[in-house]
Amino acid sequence: MTIATSPETATQQFDPTKLVRSALRSTPGYAPAVIPPNAEGRQIKLDMNESPYGPSPKTKAAVASFVETNRYPDFEQHDLRVAIGQYVGRSADHIICGAGLDDVLNTVFHALIEDGDEVIISEPTFGVYRALVSVYGGVTVNAPLAANFSLEPGAVISRISSRTKVIVICSPNNPTGNVLDRDSIELIVESAPCLVAIDEAYAEFGGVSHLDLLDRYPNVAVFRTMSKFAGLAGMRVGYGVFPNSMMPYLRPVTPAFQNISMVSRAAAIASLDDLDFLQKQVGTIVRDRDVMSDSMAAIPGVQPLPSATNFILARLPIDDGGPVVRELARRGVFVRHFAKPELGIVDCLRVTVGTPEENQIFLDEITDIVTGLSS
Repeated sequence: MTIATSPETATQQFDPTKLVRSALRSTPGYAPAVIPPNAEGRQIKLDMNESPYGPSPKTKAAVASFVETNRYPDFEQHDLRVAIGQYVGRSADHIICGAGLDDVLNTVFHALIEDGDEVIISEPTFGVYRALVSVYGGVTVNAPLAANFSLEPGAVISRISSRTKVIVICSPNNPTGNVLDRDSIELIVESAPCLVAIDEAYAEFGGVSHLDLLDRYPNVAVFRTMSKFAGLAGMRVGYGVFPNSMMPYLRPVTPAFQNISMVSRAAAIASLDDLDFLQKQVGTIVRDRDVMSDSMAAIPGVQPLPSATNFILARLPIDDGGPVVRELARRGVFVRHFAKPELGIVDCLRVTVGTPEENQIFLDEITDIVTGLSS
């Protein structure tokens, strides 16, 4: 058999843009904080809202003794969901896990979003929402927070359309750090014919919860993570608590094993069996946050905003905080900057609460830099 050839073979004609879904051709990527790979000297990482202390003693022991790398996890992560259910006071049947909170949101969007469907958010907020929505051809609709970063329920409700599938509310909010008004959230829930997804990634630091809304409303889901308060950012364990009516539609699109490895499962279960230790650790971080905030407020021109999280957003005495953040990075202290003017925080930096030693180094360096600005 003779196969005709030509200068223009099939491989030369290959064009991925003809194969990739149209929604992915213009998907906005999320830009995380990145330390340059060639960075030298000290690296004080206060840019990703991680715990500075790591996991609890029981978690360390569980990970150190883990040997079952040759086995698959339980397909439905039953034991993990039971442990989470006991922690949040909910049935395991209403819980879905994922490799981080954003992975659980991805499962929800997979189930609900088709081309042209809308998801309402209130910026400034967690940047991953936009990226996840766009993957499914969805449209992100912004109902901005007020100038003081409070939630505007009227603005959210007025943007609900026949294509609205989800409203995402982040409280305590990232990157502003504040708790959003409970009555405003409930007003949105009462008015919305769609799912209201409440992101509570920082709930343990703020002492807030909206889990009780699931008892009164059929359209609420609450999302949490083990990354922050439990020091398991590297293990990637998040979860969502859902109304029973949604579970038949979420289960078919939930990834196998709920995207949780055997060792991550062991770490998460051990953490939830060591809550006294973790709660004391959270208390330490909260106290250090408040001390840090007071110290920042003493720097002329620096205005730390109230925080119910493990980080602080602070305004600087400069129109664009980017140069300050870059100078901190040059000195080996890494914090976040949000450069989009439309977010209204381009003059800010966001700093994670670290160890007391790390916090003091940050304070010394930011004081020196800001003092230099005035001169």
